[in-house]
Amino acid sequence: MYKIKTLNNISSKGLQLFDESYEVSEAIENPQAILVRSAKVDTDEFDGLLAVARAGAGVNNITIDKASAKGVCVFNTPGANANAVAELVMTALGMAIRNVHKAAEWVSKLDVNSPDLSTDVEKGKKKFAGFELAGKTLGVIGLGKIGVMVANYARWKNMKVVAYEPYPNAANMHLLSNKVTVVKTIEEVVAASDFLTVHVPFIKGVTEDLLNSKNLADFKGEYILNFARNGIVNMDTVYEMLDSDKLTGYISDFPDARQIAHPKILCLPHLGASTEEAEENCAVMAVEELRDYLEYGCVRNSVNFPPLDERPHSGVKSRVVVINEDVPNMIAEITKVIGSAGINISSFSNKSNGKIGYNLIDSESAIGDDIIELLSNLPKVIKVRVIHF
Repeated sequence: MYKIKTLNNISSKGLQLFDESYEVSEAIENPQAILVRSAKVDTDEFDGLLAVARAGAGVNNITIDKASAKGVCVFNTPGANANAVAELVMTALGMAIRNVHKAAEWVSKLDVNSPDLSTDVEKGKKKFAGFELAGKTLGVIGLGKIGVMVANYARWKNMKVVAYEPYPNAANMHLLSNKVTVVKTIEEVVAASDFLTVHVPFIKGVTEDLLNSKNLADFKGEYILNFARNGIVNMDTVYEMLDSDKLTGYISDFPDARQIAHPKILCLPHLGASTEEAEENCAVMAVEELRDYLEYGCVRNSVNFPPLDERPHSGVKSRVVVINEDVPNMIAEITKVIGSAGINISSFSNKSNGKIGYNLIDSESAIGDDIIELLSNLPKVIKVRVIHF
């Protein structure tokens, strides 16, 4: 029986996909897998852990480097919450340019018993006059599933859209409106935009401070939006631009004390994926990823392992999963061990990502613990397990 530890509340729509071969509880102490949303996970705290699935996109709450070093596969659920985030981005931008939040707060403080209430409302609305999205230019940094949806929503609102994506994914780009202008640099997006929104993962040293004083120097627009992660936009630069009136406002889904206190920053409490539909979609995808990994060794949407999503054929009795450092000659070493034991390999699949080599070895005969031990003792092998059918 597989033991799954849950952290945070996970949608029942996902949990119900676990059958009777799984024990699922937040009380499990020695799990083979963890299902998590926002709670911190130190993978070194769990012996025997095989996988962690994050029901969401960001995985900065999980110790990825430690997981890789111990052969623990970490999954996320890209795209499952994309529509929820994209809708919120456009909603928040609309609120900001029409001063909806300020106007609603002002109305809530009116004296409802005043005989001049209607007159006060009519006079007061002038303070909250805004402008429209149509005809304005939205700059989109990052064309993953969320960025593409944001760009398309903006086009449906008759906005012009300029976008940048350093590593375009064919499937995502295929969904992008042909009316979106894709450029080669962030600077081109910044210079052309009335509003700027960022949709890339936070990767320390890579996307950290992706928007900074240098590339924001030419921004002549009104608002910058961050519904991706803190750390991607350099906040010292943002505060300087706000305080010098070079920026009308900043919209953040990741508030801290300084942001909340600033009168020109609209803060939301990390609402991006907080819809019933998104939570269900993320939970379903995370559970499906865990089940396929535990039962078949299949890797799909991992942030630290290469993708290898192949089911065994009906005649397979044993599947050996070998996780190793990505160094030369590992395939030869693995096959030598298995061949020397007189085991015929019916299928051998291998993928690598520059750090991790991932191997699925199928046999139509049973593979015993002695072979697993020999494989485990090979230099540069991180973890070995066998799945019997």
